[in-house]
Amino acid sequence: MKSSEKVHHKGLEIGLPGNYVITLIAYLLALIAAELVTTYVNKTWGLAAHTIILFALLVNAAMVESLDFSNLLRSMMPIPIIRIVGLSIPMMQIKPLYWFPIVAIPLFAASIAIMRSQNLTLEEVGLILGKLPLQLLIATTGFITGIIEFMILRPDPLISQFTPLLLIGGFFILLIATGLAEELLFRGILQTNTMKMIGPAFGLIYTSLVFTTMHIGWIYFADLVFVFSVAMFYGYAFIKTRSILGITLAHGISNSMLFLVMPFVNLAVFGLH
Repeated sequence: MKSSEKVHHKGLEIGLPGNYVITLIAYLLALIAAELVTTYVNKTWGLAAHTIILFALLVNAAMVESLDFSNLLRSMMPIPIIRIVGLSIPMMQIKPLYWFPIVAIPLFAASIAIMRSQNLTLEEVGLILGKLPLQLLIATTGFITGIIEFMILRPDPLISQFTPLLLIGGFFILLIATGLAEELLFRGILQTNTMKMIGPAFGLIYTSLVFTTMHIGWIYFADLVFVFSVAMFYGYAFIKTRSILGITLAHGISNSMLFLVMPFVNLAVFGLH
């Protein structure tokens, strides 16, 4: 198949030249490789790998003819930035809970820059209320997903004591720094751009795979399967509602259950960390 031909699979037209499909697959594999190196080999090498990916995306986005594909590549640039910043934080004397807002600051800056440069409206990236009852219903799934993921990972708590002040403060940190920051980037921007190029179905799958890749560091394969399932649900909810409100709340609640609530519940009920 020539690189200029569009890819077909069982009657489904992806609508993307073959060389662009290969490029997307290559970046996904590169991110997976970089995460594997970071997790299992050497963090410095992983940092170098993510830096190379970022540089490649920058150059590639500037060279491709398609504006839509260039926008898609640009929307992927914050992903290696997440890891580059994250790998630098352990060098500082900062409590783990505060790592999240530090990573989120450049993430928000990059997302805003992408939105402005690509003329993405608030509606296009899902920054609308949508149908509020439905959004709140979606948000409640965070309680379930947080409990399930805790059963897989069993992390230590990110707060020293289970007090209302620390719990509320931690919740808002995780809601903004993980829920809003990640849903705006992955669903609002990346999935929107991906769907423009390869359609809703393939765009949903690709975005979910990229999102899952960034969780390789948790080591557990079961968690990767779970995260991919949750990412598919979040992406589907975004497609159907065109709002990231519900999934942002769900994401924030899920991480709060995972890191703030369940470690103490587990300790109180079972006496286990």
